[in-house]
Amino acid sequence: MITKRLRKQTLDGNVETLILAVLETEPSYGYHIVKELNKRSHEILSLGEGTVYPILHRLEKRKVLSSKQYLAKNGRQRKYYRLTSKGRRVLAGNRQQWQMLLSVMEKVLGSAK
Repeated sequence: MITKRLRKQTLDGNVETLILAVLETEPSYGYHIVKELNKRSHEILSLGEGTVYPILHRLEKRKVLSSKQYLAKNGRQRKYYRLTSKGRRVLAGNRQQWQMLLSVMEKVLGSAK
């Protein structure tokens, strides 16, 4: 049976990298990050705020992200996250790890063409 959603086990350990990739070009707030992840995945991902916010907080605690509060046009406070220099290094290392894993998977499983 082929599924159009990734299993949690497949995704575990990779959401952090996906979040960093979304923040690579510009700062953003949590709800927008969730929507962007789902959109960029062409809805293969179906992440919610309950998945993303704890990861954002963990990355901020590790100084991979920094944040700043802003007042939105609607009068609500929004916490915008941005990559730190450490975050850029972490993302580069994660990309390298992903490329190595992809290479191994293709060699072992064969290329799906």
